[in-house]
Amino acid sequence: MIKKNLTAFLFIASVFTAVAQQTSKCEEQIAAFEQTVKAEKYDDALQEFKGLVKKCPNVDEKLYILAETALVYKIESAQTKELRQQFADSIFGVYQLHNKNFPKAKNSNDINKALIQSDYRLADEKEVFKALDAAFVLQPHDYTDYKAIEAYYNTYLKRFEAGQEITLTDFTEKFGAISTQVMYAKNRIADRQNQLKLKEETEPLTQEEKDFLGRANKDIDVLTAVGENVDRQSSKHFSCKGLEEYYTANFEKNKENSDWLEALVNVMFLNRCYESEVLTKGATALYKLKPSAQSAFNMGTIELRKNNVDGAAEYFDKSAQLETDVDQKAEVYYKVAGILRNSDKARAKEYILKTVKANPKKARAYIFLAEMYASVTKECNITDFERKALLWLAIDTVKKAEEADVKYKGTVASMIENYEKRLPTRDEVKEAGKRKGDEIVYGCWINETVTIPKVK
Repeated sequence: MIKKNLTAFLFIASVFTAVAQQTSKCEEQIAAFEQTVKAEKYDDALQEFKGLVKKCPNVDEKLYILAETALVYKIESAQTKELRQQFADSIFGVYQLHNKNFPKAKNSNDINKALIQSDYRLADEKEVFKALDAAFVLQPHDYTDYKAIEAYYNTYLKRFEAGQEITLTDFTEKFGAISTQVMYAKNRIADRQNQLKLKEETEPLTQEEKDFLGRANKDIDVLTAVGENVDRQSSKHFSCKGLEEYYTANFEKNKENSDWLEALVNVMFLNRCYESEVLTKGATALYKLKPSAQSAFNMGTIELRKNNVDGAAEYFDKSAQLETDVDQKAEVYYKVAGILRNSDKARAKEYILKTVKANPKKARAYIFLAEMYASVTKECNITDFERKALLWLAIDTVKKAEEADVKYKGTVASMIENYEKRLPTRDEVKEAGKRKGDEIVYGCWINETVTIPKVK
């Protein structure tokens, strides 16, 4: 009995060893295959694939992704429709093998097949639409490529406008779903981008990760453009009332779906539905669920439209605190300063100084501050002479704008010329009992000291 068990054990062990050896060999061959594809030797790669898919069909799904890369090139370079169809059939076969050998893998093979059929006119529009629509219903999270989202939306819009059994309610629902999908795709890229940036601080990234980081911002920008285009083409078909009805009806079941809430807020802003209750409701829910620079900025914008200046400034300030991009941080602080300029000059100046601290190259901030000094009238209990003397501070301040960004040279020169015409004359300096080197200390919101220069 012991002998039989030992024999069985040795047999099983030998099988596992053989499988492990075969797997290791397959991994080496797939790695070599990858280098062939990267070297753009696509004919050689497709020959290698034929052997690999027989020997190593389920070792690494990279095998099928690399084969797709080679075949896409062959389709794009094919000179005839017949040849394109031949390579397309091959790539469709690769998709089938991929799905068969990795049934649990998340991929976009069905979507990619429909896009190839559409791009190269290998199937009629009805068939392409059917495939894209089925994939959107069954596997919406695979719709992360901007081409797929755009293609699906365009075919849906075309059928709706042609009156092909799609009602306005259907179209509004689909518009909402696609807008959400754009947000989902953008957020997925942004989340991975942030993860890789954190990883980069402690360990080296793989080449694939570096490539992802290199194109992440561009991919997000393209998806943003697609979302805006979807909204632009759709907006003629519905009103703020229609959008409010849709988002109100669907709010409860989506109130914890940040992608859906972001889409709601974005759509309502793009369509200028500022008075909508569901916009405020959605923006508030989003801010609570996902406090970020953008969600805080949304809340600030809404409060500003309600003329709640203090509330708006508070949210914008929070937005700037949450912002990691220095240019965007400075832009938010600059916006807060603009909001407060007429109601609270002390706080407005405080935010302008925050602006230049965040981004010293923000030339407009120096121009803003110079204009504040130059436009003082009777506030702060200063004399007419002190008001004019403040123009020396305005001139020194506006000069910093040119230092920050030389393209403002003309603007700075024009402003200085205007200020110099209004400076105190030598007689006015004498009449005020002042001379070169004397200081004028300003309190109030100005809170600066001006030293009188030599006056000609």
